[in-house]
Amino acid sequence: MAWWARQPAPRSVFDTRLHTDEADLQRRWARKNAGGHRPPKTGAAPSSFAAENGSNEGAVVSKQANRLLFYGNVYGTRRQRWITTAVYDLPFGRGQKFGSNMNRLENGLLGGWRWSNIFLLQTGPYLSAYIPGDNADPSGTGSGILYGRTQHPDVVGNIYPAHRSRNEWVNPMAFACPSNSGYTSASYAGNPCGVGVTSDPIGRYGNEGVGDIVGPGTVNWSAGLNKQFAISERVKLHAEITFTNVLNHTNLNDPFLDITNPNFGKITSARGSDFGGNRTGQVSLRLEF
Repeated sequence: MAWWARQPAPRSVFDTRLHTDEADLQRRWARKNAGGHRPPKTGAAPSSFAAENGSNEGAVVSKQANRLLFYGNVYGTRRQRWITTAVYDLPFGRGQKFGSNMNRLENGLLGGWRWSNIFLLQTGPYLSAYIPGDNADPSGTGSGILYGRTQHPDVVGNIYPAHRSRNEWVNPMAFACPSNSGYTSASYAGNPCGVGVTSDPIGRYGNEGVGDIVGPGTVNWSAGLNKQFAISERVKLHAEITFTNVLNHTNLNDPFLDITNPNFGKITSARGSDFGGNRTGQVSLRLEF
């Protein structure tokens, strides 16, 4: 027999584990005064306190008797991540491979430049499809309506389409409003879902796990040139030219994952400038005295 009474307020009771492998490779070229750093990483951090889709959803669990219902991969963790940093003193100017006979003015303008780089390649964040908390409460526990925790839909097919794109990153026919009596065309993502609110609860949560969906990855190369001009013994001018996302690679944002949204599974924007957005450039001068 289903128990329809509302359960006590959720508490922050959680379990977190971290599984990760990390390799740190370094190479330095002393003659050219250059360095490189390449730490590839692979790992996962499943947790019953998992923050879903970048929110604080993981602050509570909806069923303390079975916290594994909400045990999954944390949003901020990436399965694979490769970061390369490199600094290289360009071989131009006095004492260098090129332009060793430059006069003082030429050496001041062309010598002593340093090139720095950061390259990031990583898989996407772990995401979860959801039903807005005030729209549905299939379990009948009130965890959505009373406490605002979004509920999960049922997974009824292959999560990913055969050919993923921004127009269909996630298969909408793979997610449905939870039901114990089967699904109709109106059950699938992109349609309203009000089970437990506009109809009786079904006595269970949706079967989708936390972090079952992997969002778009990130490719980002940022680089810069900098040089210090000695105007006098105490006065120095520092010049810097920097670019983010040099290749202007489009890094897609997360898809819509509200199953009541007609755009479910689609991506309609790119990530912001702090996370591999459009190429930006900056020129700066700093006087030190």
